[in-house]
Amino acid sequence: MTDLANRVHASLEQAHRWWPLTGAAVCVVDPNAELLLASSGLTDASSGAPVGPGTRFEIGSISKSFTSFALGALADEGRVELSASVLDHLPWLTPRARFAPITLRHLMSHTSGLICGADAVPDAAAAGLALRDSEVGAAPGEFFHYSNIGYAVLGLVIERITGEPVGAVVTDRLLAPLEMRESAATITHNDRASMATGYQALHDDRPLLPGDPLTPATWFEVAAADGNIIATASDLGRYARMLLGRGRLDATQIVSVERFAELTDEDPSPQAQRRYALGLEVEQEGGGHRLTHGGGMVGYSSFLAVDMQAQRGVVVLTNAPGESGVAERLARRVLAAAVGEPETSPASDLDASLIPDAENHVGSYGEGALRIEVQRRAAGQLQLVAGETTGRLYHLGEGRLGCDHPDWRVFPHRLERAGASSRWLYGPHALAPAGTPAPRTASEVGGADPFVGHYRSWTPWYPSFRVVQRDGALMLIAGSGVEAPANELELLQVEERTFRVGADPRLPERLVFAAPVDGVSFEAVRDGCRYSRSFRP
Repeated sequence: MTDLANRVHASLEQAHRWWPLTGAAVCVVDPNAELLLASSGLTDASSGAPVGPGTRFEIGSISKSFTSFALGALADEGRVELSASVLDHLPWLTPRARFAPITLRHLMSHTSGLICGADAVPDAAAAGLALRDSEVGAAPGEFFHYSNIGYAVLGLVIERITGEPVGAVVTDRLLAPLEMRESAATITHNDRASMATGYQALHDDRPLLPGDPLTPATWFEVAAADGNIIATASDLGRYARMLLGRGRLDATQIVSVERFAELTDEDPSPQAQRRYALGLEVEQEGGGHRLTHGGGMVGYSSFLAVDMQAQRGVVVLTNAPGESGVAERLARRVLAAAVGEPETSPASDLDASLIPDAENHVGSYGEGALRIEVQRRAAGQLQLVAGETTGRLYHLGEGRLGCDHPDWRVFPHRLERAGASSRWLYGPHALAPAGTPAPRTASEVGGADPFVGHYRSWTPWYPSFRVVQRDGALMLIAGSGVEAPANELELLQVEERTFRVGADPRLPERLVFAAPVDGVSFEAVRDGCRYSRSFRP
């Protein structure tokens, strides 16, 4: 255990160094016991109070698996069929659709075709009713598209079946039997004093980088079943032990063995390396079977991972910004230590300065005022030089880079390769290697599009986005936000001033712009959530 503890503490130190992380708690378990509990950092930066064993955090979307197991328990009792239509329970739930009815299983597996959710209203029932103004993008069961509102609807189904609030059902069927005594399934103002203070980026309209300043996150109450649980690391460790026990913890059986196999897809297709089952993600690596789920809330980032073959589970809870991804990176490194994998050095999964394939990014791009030099800084590290100023480049994941150069800070960077050619992508700019003729800009071929601009809303989940024109196409790029897309998305026109968000025709999200005034649109509506053009470019 000494080696495990040393590796966990070293990983925590590195996470604090490279990520905007205020505090963290880590728990490692096997089926029979808690093997390690560690914490670091602060529960509240202003008071200096440290994170301790009793610190409670919002666990975000890990709550979805609790909703799934609550439904599984009701199914074991014969009170619900997972293959039943949602309309059997909520006949008023009527999004526009040309397909067969959506079932509970479709919602549980994120294959309903529903929008992810616009967070335009705080209450689950009102958000469900608002679906009548949205359109199902694909036939249920055919296309995975993560949907928070889908799980909020499942909570409404549980309430209709039981006649009780979903938080009470989850408490009675999971939290109490598993003796998760410091946890709660509804987040209210009364819980706030006992919780870690959540933190979000001070600058919410640009990529979050190491060393960026944080500010206390927006606080709100939560009851919807897609992210309604607060817990300590030890309590969530008990939940991880139940997963390792295939639905059982000590003498307590939460769901039947058969139901557990159904919820976690224990008989998967051999080709599927990673997929979403019914409330948990399933990963197949080297013949192993891992169950995972992340959670992002406004001010909190969490991750749960259990290795069913090695019989080890890891929980990481933090009060870092929910979109930061630090909890997952930390949890995967801790799980590697817990299952006895050899330690890797340097820890490229936690060190944001290490960029995969760094050497192939080196070069000069663009011309004139848009000329940049991407240079090698150290092994695996890069810097960007523009004018007389140098900025560091950081790895944000999935090929995206962030840069702290003051003039190249607003958008993520990405090197695009097509055969032997490459371009440096940044917002509206596609910079060819220096000396290569660049295509004309949108303004040179016909003027700026009326929808291009920076749009803002009051929602802390997805506070702003920018629409830029690149290569003749409109692109949506968000800076930060738990529910904001990490990658840039193309806007495809489907009606006058109405655009599908994303190139895939099965995607259901829509962005509707107001009619331009004096050549400029001042408002955009994203699936019911209103944004206005910002005074900041």
